[in-house]
Amino acid sequence: MVEHHVANVNAVGSSPIIRSIFKTGEQVKEKKTPDQVNHPVHYGGKENLYEAIKVIEAWRLGFHLGNVLKYLSRAGKKNSKLEDLKKAQWYLNRYIELEEK
Repeated sequence: MVEHHVANVNAVGSSPIIRSIFKTGEQVKEKKTPDQVNHPVHYGGKENLYEAIKVIEAWRLGFHLGNVLKYLSRAGKKNSKLEDLKKAQWYLNRYIELEEK
């Protein structure tokens, strides 16, 4: 008989880890899912020193320039590369228009 247990583990200061444990005799398998809400891989991931949100906040880029950096840093990792580059361009153009006023 196979036992299947799923536990949601929350540690202070860490993201939720979902563990799936399958026991068949002596065998135990554990699966961790990436955190797609707090530190998605396409933005650099939690362990990356240059994760988009960390750079945006450190450089105090604000909304428009922050989105430029975000879309440039993820270009081709989530959606199409060209789509992400066009989004970055749109935010940069918008920022330039606001600065020119």
